[in-house]
Amino acid sequence: MPLVLILAVVTLALMYYRYRTSGLTRDCRWRRLRDGEYECAFCGARTRVAAGQAPNICLRQRKDDG
Repeated sequence: MPLVLILAVVTLALMYYRYRTSGLTRDCRWRRLRDGEYECAFCGARTRVAAGQAPNICLRQRKDDG
């Protein structure tokens, strides 16, 4: 029983980690403008990230955001 509980906690922790670190949707189409600067070809959102990295969060405005 303790092993099942430990596996459940580890699984939930990994699922939460994936949820927090990847917010991309199928609509995100990031294009690099310059080193560290990206623009989404779908919605036009722009962002800057550290050099050598790519955006991992969708920045498009949703209707339910207010």
